[in-house]
Amino acid sequence: MQPAKARVSYRIPLVGGFTDFPQYYTKFGGQTICCLIDKFIEVSIIPNTHRGIDIKSSADLPWGIGLGSSGVYYAALVSALAEAKKQKLGKLKIAELAYQLENGIEDNATGRQDSVSCLYRGCSKINYLRDDSVTVDRIPLSREWQKKLDSRLLLFDTGIRRRARDSIKDLLSRRNQPVLDEIAKLPDLLLAAWRKGDIDYLATAISLQQALRSQASPSCTSPRTYDLLRIVQSCGGGARLTGAGLGALLCYCHEKNQERLRRKLGLSEIKFSILW
Repeated sequence: MQPAKARVSYRIPLVGGFTDFPQYYTKFGGQTICCLIDKFIEVSIIPNTHRGIDIKSSADLPWGIGLGSSGVYYAALVSALAEAKKQKLGKLKIAELAYQLENGIEDNATGRQDSVSCLYRGCSKINYLRDDSVTVDRIPLSREWQKKLDSRLLLFDTGIRRRARDSIKDLLSRRNQPVLDEIAKLPDLLLAAWRKGDIDYLATAISLQQALRSQASPSCTSPRTYDLLRIVQSCGGGARLTGAGLGALLCYCHEKNQERLRRKLGLSEIKFSILW
């Protein structure tokens, strides 16, 4: 086996999250919308003197930030192993193997979107079909809209870290099916608004995602997170907490209100650009 490395990007989740678990989408279908960003995990495969390999990795962001860290890591690992073995794998195959590897180690570790969305540039809608297959549709956006999304999407580290699995069982319980059904509608609602020229509907969409997620799993929220969400609303924006572990606060806010938002939140900002 030859030395190899792979670098894979983090993604920011917009809407549809939690419909990408097979417990839901194999019955009802699911969909998510995500954007790829310029933060990375790199995995290196290095043959050692014991006829085995050493695996090394480095990451631009802390673990548990809610941006699909585990899915990114396993996608990078599969990509690096394929390169080391001189095998050519398509993106969806890499994503499938990464998902199987991670969930083979820990059941319900993550949904499907993390290992898929990290491999597609720009803004994409990922479809999870009842037959357990996945398709990806890139969302075409004008250069003007790309600049607006780059400018108006902000990311802040809440400093909160918890294992995603702590809330996933709650989210996927039978009593939450009506809530997940509403979450599954959000990608289509967002795309319909965008087709009408309403880019700012993204603020409403991510806020709805947050409200539904909080309804499904109250343990995912706290007085502090409610305060943070209220601050964003007071600055005319929309926001959601990322992932099931509450690691980051994703905001959509107009440029004129951003400095006031930063001052009121008082959080460390994660600067990023979308990889178009």
